[in-house]
Amino acid sequence: MPPMQVVIPAALPPSALAGELASRLAQRAPVLHAWMQRASHEVEALDLKSAGCTPFEAWQLRQAGFRPAPGQRLGAGLAPLRAGARAPTGAPVWLAELSHIALSTEGAMLVDPAMLEVSPEEDAALFASVQPVLEGSGFAMQRLYPGTWLACLPDGVTMPSASPAVVAGAGLDAWWPQDAGARPWRRLLNEIQMAWHEHPANQARAERGQLPINSLWLYGGAAAWDAAPGEPAQVHEDLVAPARAGDWPAWLDALAGLDARVLRPLADAGRPPVLILTGADRLVRLTLPASRLLRRLAWPKKNWKSWWYPHD
Repeated sequence: MPPMQVVIPAALPPSALAGELASRLAQRAPVLHAWMQRASHEVEALDLKSAGCTPFEAWQLRQAGFRPAPGQRLGAGLAPLRAGARAPTGAPVWLAELSHIALSTEGAMLVDPAMLEVSPEEDAALFASVQPVLEGSGFAMQRLYPGTWLACLPDGVTMPSASPAVVAGAGLDAWWPQDAGARPWRRLLNEIQMAWHEHPANQARAERGQLPINSLWLYGGAAAWDAAPGEPAQVHEDLVAPARAGDWPAWLDALAGLDARVLRPLADAGRPPVLILTGADRLVRLTLPASRLLRRLAWPKKNWKSWWYPHD
């Protein structure tokens, strides 16, 4: 039986902070620190523009057995993966994510939709308001779950796929489709944005200090496939929220909790997993010696800082 994979998204901090955080790992996450010193490592740098997804999303897609079609971004598979049993059969699957686009002197930026906390009531009200706009457009929408809708595109409309997570926080100029094939979507989106400009749901959000929902982010384009079971894996997303918020003391607290709750029992049982650590643009796979005898021997320490912050 292959060893268990333990996947920790957002475990690789930005390079500018990696050195400071590295100095605290031995105290806050002693099991992880010890394993990092002994494990063999494989680093995969991901070209985000070519992939159209984050490294963690890339791992999820490969774990499920997705293979993009020629010329298709890897991230196109996220729509059928997330739609699950509700994905249409034999047709491209698209998702429309309720979003907020922030404008500044530096341009437009997509706010991570995970930060919007769209309620079922808001989702339903905004969905009802776009139905008149959709009539005669050739587009169709279905509610999937709060904040995410299934979308059906008319023939001839072509869109590159990029997940909201990979686009969030970056300038939209690099991601926004400008070709003629995307023109019908841009026109429809403009009408939807006007319908939502002073929508009661957004007025209520403003009164609560929440960002308005002023756009949809469309991604996907792959057909559903028979997902493979993949290798056994545990995914622990404890670090995602503090990393998203840039709260690195909270990130260290979450890492300490994960180290004690998840990694320590595995170490005590003599069952070290394969660790999958992901960051904004790369993934590191750590493999420890499989033999118990080898684990007891003095094992040369690895230069783990070479991949923790590789610019040094």
